[in-house]
Amino acid sequence: MATALEHADPLHQRTHARLWLVVFLLSAGFFVAITFSPWKSGFADAPNRGPGDLALYRAEVERMHGGESYYDAVAAELTERGYPTASIFNWRTPLPIWLVGQLPEFAMAHALLGLIGLALVLASFRLVADEEGPKQAILVVLLLAGALLPCFLGNAVLLAELWSGVLLALSAVCFGIRKPAAGVVCGLAALFFRELAAPYCLLCLALAARERNTRELIGWSAGLAAYAVYFALHAWQVGPRIAPDAVAHTDSWFRFGGAGFLISTAQMNAYLLLLPQWVTGIYLACALLGAATWTTPAGLRIALCVALYAIAFSIVGHDFNQYWGSLIAPLLCLPAARAPWVLWQLWHEARGTASWADSAA
Repeated sequence: MATALEHADPLHQRTHARLWLVVFLLSAGFFVAITFSPWKSGFADAPNRGPGDLALYRAEVERMHGGESYYDAVAAELTERGYPTASIFNWRTPLPIWLVGQLPEFAMAHALLGLIGLALVLASFRLVADEEGPKQAILVVLLLAGALLPCFLGNAVLLAELWSGVLLALSAVCFGIRKPAAGVVCGLAALFFRELAAPYCLLCLALAARERNTRELIGWSAGLAAYAVYFALHAWQVGPRIAPDAVAHTDSWFRFGGAGFLISTAQMNAYLLLLPQWVTGIYLACALLGAATWTTPAGLRIALCVALYAIAFSIVGHDFNQYWGSLIAPLLCLPAARAPWVLWQLWHEARGTASWADSAA
């Protein structure tokens, strides 16, 4: 297990291990306290808000099955349900609604997304087994089962964030198992499903530039250019359909929900949704610890991505955007699976009873 303390002297190791433990305990305690505070965010434990986005998307698909175009179906349903439509960003880009609308059977969408999820599970097992060990690899598979369960549940397959999150995690893992071409393709596919994947794509572009990897730079640049054209075509379709009296959002997306909203998004795992929210606080602290101490090239990419979205979701997003967590739920499983062994190592290193390198063997 690669760590930052492998080559430090024993005293330095003990000091750093104790600092890591203190930081972990403080962060876990802080997150747990937030879940009991009146400032917490999320709707896993909120009152029923009535028909929501999934019902909207299902109605759009049914209109498409009835012969309407994607944009006509979206315009009709958004207007009838009183959704804001004044901004181009209130209109989702076609995937995956268009994709599901083209399939003759709804179950085929579950099968397709399930196959992508299976690829993620197999690739993640290989990555974690090679870098961490078989026990950690088994744990990451178990955690991924919770994150990927919505792929097979009813209308959840219509969530663009779910498709994008599976593809984003698969992209990061592909880079870890030395499949960079697949990593680029999956990362860009995540972007086309949901623009919230843009920070990840820009991060990968920056890493390719830092490493002076010409092929990856060309791939990411071409993909981002293609997405710009795709979004321009989307805007061209939406523009004429925005009515002069269209409803606009009255609140800014910059809500600065902080740890409360971040915990809420991290809860988008089937296991965590069934448990008290304070459990998610501990899980999030574990995932952040696992990411922060993962120093291999694959671990660094994953850690940077986790940090990027942790910051973003602390700033942007309403309470009702908890489902955005589907974008990071699969990715969080990888560093979270490392946490028990990292904590075990830190504990022994802090006590001076085992060397970091020896405990990793």
